[in-house]
Amino acid sequence: MDQQIQQAVEIALLGTSDSALKNQAITFINEIKLTEEGYKTCVDLLLDLSSRDGPLNDGLKFFIFQVIDENIDRLLQEQLFTLDSSLFKYLENVLLKNSDSDPVYLKNKFADLLGKLFCHVYPLLDTAFLSNLLIPVQSKNLASVDYYLRILIAIHFEIGDKLIARADGAQERNNRLKDLIRDRDMAALVTSWKTILLEFKDPVIADNALKVVGYYIDWMEITLFIQKDFLDDIYGFLYNDDLRNQACFTIIEIISKKMKPANKLQLINLMDLGSVLSSLDNVDLDFIENLAKLSNQIGLELSIVLENEPSLVSEISAHFLKLWPTVLEFLGNEYDDVSQQVFPFIQQYLFVTKKVPALASEELLSTLLKKIIEKMKYDPESFEDDEDEQFDDIRQKLKQFQDTIASLHPALYLEILPVIINNSIFSALSASDLSGWVSIELGLYELSNFADSLKNNLINLPKSEILTSKPYQSVQDFLIKIIDNFHLINHPKNQLAFFELIIRHFTTKNFSNTTNTDLNDLIFKIMELFSEYGLFNAVESVRLRCWYLFLRFVSVTKPKLNSYFLETFIVKLQVLLVIKAELPTKNEDDVVVENGNFDNQLRLFEVVGLLVAFAEDGLDAPKFVDILFQPLFSTLETCVSYDNKLDPLIALQAHHLLMAMATIVKGLDTQIPGKSDSMKNNADLVSKIDNAAQVVLITLENFNKFESVRDASRFAFARFVPILNLLSSSHVSKLVSLILTSPELRISELGDFSGFIGQLVHLFKNDDIMFQLLNDVLTPMINKVYDLLEMNDENYPDLVREKYGLKRALLTFVSTLVINNQFSLFLTETNKRILPKVLASIVDFSCDLNDTVTTKAAIIQFGNVVNVLGCNAGKINDTNDKFALTVAAVDGIDDYLMEKTVALAFEMPFRQKEFDLKDAQIRNISLELGTLLRIYQNRLSQQEFVTYLANYLTNMGLEQSIAGDFCSKLVELDVKGFKKYYISFLTQFKGN
Repeated sequence: MDQQIQQAVEIALLGTSDSALKNQAITFINEIKLTEEGYKTCVDLLLDLSSRDGPLNDGLKFFIFQVIDENIDRLLQEQLFTLDSSLFKYLENVLLKNSDSDPVYLKNKFADLLGKLFCHVYPLLDTAFLSNLLIPVQSKNLASVDYYLRILIAIHFEIGDKLIARADGAQERNNRLKDLIRDRDMAALVTSWKTILLEFKDPVIADNALKVVGYYIDWMEITLFIQKDFLDDIYGFLYNDDLRNQACFTIIEIISKKMKPANKLQLINLMDLGSVLSSLDNVDLDFIENLAKLSNQIGLELSIVLENEPSLVSEISAHFLKLWPTVLEFLGNEYDDVSQQVFPFIQQYLFVTKKVPALASEELLSTLLKKIIEKMKYDPESFEDDEDEQFDDIRQKLKQFQDTIASLHPALYLEILPVIINNSIFSALSASDLSGWVSIELGLYELSNFADSLKNNLINLPKSEILTSKPYQSVQDFLIKIIDNFHLINHPKNQLAFFELIIRHFTTKNFSNTTNTDLNDLIFKIMELFSEYGLFNAVESVRLRCWYLFLRFVSVTKPKLNSYFLETFIVKLQVLLVIKAELPTKNEDDVVVENGNFDNQLRLFEVVGLLVAFAEDGLDAPKFVDILFQPLFSTLETCVSYDNKLDPLIALQAHHLLMAMATIVKGLDTQIPGKSDSMKNNADLVSKIDNAAQVVLITLENFNKFESVRDASRFAFARFVPILNLLSSSHVSKLVSLILTSPELRISELGDFSGFIGQLVHLFKNDDIMFQLLNDVLTPMINKVYDLLEMNDENYPDLVREKYGLKRALLTFVSTLVINNQFSLFLTETNKRILPKVLASIVDFSCDLNDTVTTKAAIIQFGNVVNVLGCNAGKINDTNDKFALTVAAVDGIDDYLMEKTVALAFEMPFRQKEFDLKDAQIRNISLELGTLLRIYQNRLSQQEFVTYLANYLTNMGLEQSIAGDFCSKLVELDVKGFKKYYISFLTQFKGN
């Protein structure tokens, strides 16, 4: 078989023109891996070939190693013992040839095998495993030492690496193995490592030896390692270009070893790493980063010692005094990757200082705060044009350090921050250096941080005094000073930073109390700055962000503009209000990408609506609405006149125009107390909105096949209706007709439309005119719902999800009618024929466990129906329903509701196997079923419902005593108690 194996591996690796032969070879070698005969043949073949002269084929050897690796865990004790002997014999053969010709991947694979085998044989089968491994090392043969170290590294990965996920029980096994190593071989192993580090200059050998020390130190006796000569040897590698990085890692592992605080401090004293660090020539960036990691670890260990042993504070302080200059140097390094390495220590140090305030001197905190702030400065060459998420993350961490210092030493913080802010912004403003933008940016950023720290009260003032305090007044003074000098801020990043600052920290509520500046004048100044430097900014990202910020500014400050200022401002914005639709495209990943900035542009349309709404009393709002609407009307007329009504670009343009009109009106209807009423009472303004509604309907008639136009039309009417009030009824009637008769109406769209009708129910409840409109709409809309629910959804998961969404929308609409006292709409002559279908649907939805959210919603709505219609001889129970007395009673509804209530509560739980009370969602559904029973019991006289329920339960096969107990609990317990009982009842009789 050995010949077959060699041939098969050769064919599989080297290839052949005969694909069938290659597939046959691959099948053969895969089978070999799984058979005991194949495994044994491979081991014998390995020994046989290694004993001959000449090298083994690398591919064949790697295959044999794979076969052994895949079989180790399945071997019996005797087979493991044999394999152990065979692999050591193979290693002996390799070393006897005094050859180091194997590639690294083969050496590592063989080491992995022995590492894995070690876990099986070391406890009992081969207690001398490590001793035997040490024997060839004594010859000081380079290959022997190389294999020895690689095998020790492999053993570490098997039993010591904390980053590798382990199977259950593996950790207990690994701990036993570590105990055995400590008892049997630890001293000899450490001695060998010292010898290797001292005598072998080969960089690969020394590197692996350092790795071994770092790996094993975590769980071995520290006294074996901590000897001055041994540490000196390791320190020596810090001056070796090839080994200094690994030496750093090893030293980090040594000082990270868990031990008692006094012992840890003794170790740090012995190592005297501060002196070592200060003597190193930091020329290699990777090495500098690793030294920063080492410094960080020293600081962390000192902090941990102090936390556990506060009495050592004076000794620890002395160590910190030596360490901080190095840490601060790394913090200020131009490379962020270096600076970040000391962040954990800085964080921990500040945390410990909260507990031990005497630890930090004012001088240190002052220096640290200034270094932190300096590190927050942008690199003008790297970051002028591009956002850098990594740097933003670094800034955020540095800000946390800054805030901690503020809380530790408020007086120091309040002294330093204003000086830095002032110098950063205003010294740079007067400078001619083009790179001065980074100083201004830092100053603006720190001003925002300063204001945040005051708002969050890091300086510990009484809360009522924060916004009127002197520090906060200085924030407002800084803002005014920047506004007065804004023409000197010539960098887009800083212009945007200022506007962000205004949105976050310009407070109209307190501004007049803290400054001598007229608030309205200041608001107008800021608006002019937005107009000049933000809304028309040459950098697109800045410009678009400013559109959003300006909307927020106007919403908060509510500027009262006079007619001249408003007209001037609107005219200036007209160029930004020109709409030009762009069709979406697909990128290289076939993902649809929206083009243009229309969504951002809508913010400007809302802004102009707001400005008109906020304007001074007596202003001619209709005039300005006309100015805003006319360009939109004109362009819409062009769209409607276009011959090809199926052109998607023209339809998209129409959509954008409708959305723009609606968004202007959204701004007009600001919900300010009294403002909406004044809008409704302004006949000229209502007339303008009424004209807009007609334009929307004309556009919809022409582009009714496009979902986007239908959506925009619905959106527009949702904004028009609150102002048009009852004048909107005729328009709404036509809108409903156009949308429901659309042949392209989608499921999700109909769900949104039902929400729009629900909005009308809420706005105009108890209004006769709107009641009639809703009466006419109800049945067609619900019939449309059922038409779409009947669509074939087999093999269309998305369609199934959309259907459940539509079901929930129907349930929500039913809920809206109940909440707004309009359930009588279902009982009119026009709609009473649809009611049975709706009720049957609610019952069906309640029994469908494929979407538990819908199931729960349906049960809740069935309870609502019971409350509003049940147990009252078919008449509406809701006394607030204005039209309840005008509609006829529903015959037989009481019996129907009672039968379905009981059926839902008992048939679904016991007849559907998916009804598993261990499932949290099903349990929630059960709680709603319990609530439903209580609702019906409260609606009906006790005896009638109890009698019906008792008969039902006994007919189900329950004993009369159990049925009687259930009925008693239903009557006696409160809602919470009965739901708990109902769950236990279901659990008992379902068996889960």
